[in-house]
Amino acid sequence: MENNNEKMVIQLLIGKQAFPITIKRDQEEIYRRASQLINEKLGRYEQSYPHLGYEKYTSVALLDFAVQVLQLQAQQDQSPYENTITRLTQELEELLAEK
Repeated sequence: MENNNEKMVIQLLIGKQAFPITIKRDQEEIYRRASQLINEKLGRYEQSYPHLGYEKYTSVALLDFAVQVLQLQAQQDQSPYENTITRLTQELEELLAEK
């Protein structure tokens, strides 16, 4: 039986660079998808701003991903409060409807 925690080396092409990366076997798909997302974003910036250098494309792509991560973290931090507020609002509405 294959062990999914077994390490393996994969080659990822990110932008113009090839990277050999050692990962757990069960994480291969997510690394390949991440590489694809990066390359798509770099391609969009390169198409939209052909006069800029590759270093600027990578910097803007990194900034874009960092903003997305922070936005997702902020949403996750708020969700318990939103659920509690929704539940309390429903309880209040039920109590008010009884009167």
